[in-house]
Amino acid sequence: MFLQKRLLEKRKLRTRVLLPVMIGCVALASACVAPPTPPSGPTITGQACPADSGVTVVVDYTALNNSIVVACAAGPQASGFAALTATGFTYTEVPTYPGAVCTINAQPAQGFPFCWETGGYWGYYRSADRSSVWDYSPVGAAEGPLVEGSVEGWVWQADFSDNLPGISILGLVKYTP
Repeated sequence: MFLQKRLLEKRKLRTRVLLPVMIGCVALASACVAPPTPPSGPTITGQACPADSGVTVVVDYTALNNSIVVACAAGPQASGFAALTATGFTYTEVPTYPGAVCTINAQPAQGFPFCWETGGYWGYYRSADRSSVWDYSPVGAAEGPLVEGSVEGWVWQADFSDNLPGISILGLVKYTP
């Protein structure tokens, strides 16, 4: 009986000492493991035009490099191509389909025939003013004129998807000076 009592006390002592140590180790290990980070959205840079001045241009590279660039072309613009150029973007046209954009600022890097034939295309969206929603443009970027306050959007449509620009028209207010 004495031996049993002594063994029982030893177990209690071990439990009193080891249990807090084990809990501490688990807590320490848990603290060292970073929680999973949710996937972040695209990086958005640049500024939109003030509400009724200039033509705002949005180029959505999300599918290519997880970024969206917003820029302002001062005053009315003759066409979507003119607005792209006025905001500092460069573009190339699809060799087999003049008027269709192949690359914007050398993206996608693969160029033709990746653009338009195998990898995707630049979807072209418009909005007559900052209070509307994106509409897929029924005309090409060579058409115009574009009035002040209008918004042009370009989105790389990987695998020929049909995605709207990654920033809403109303969301542009956040990027307006």
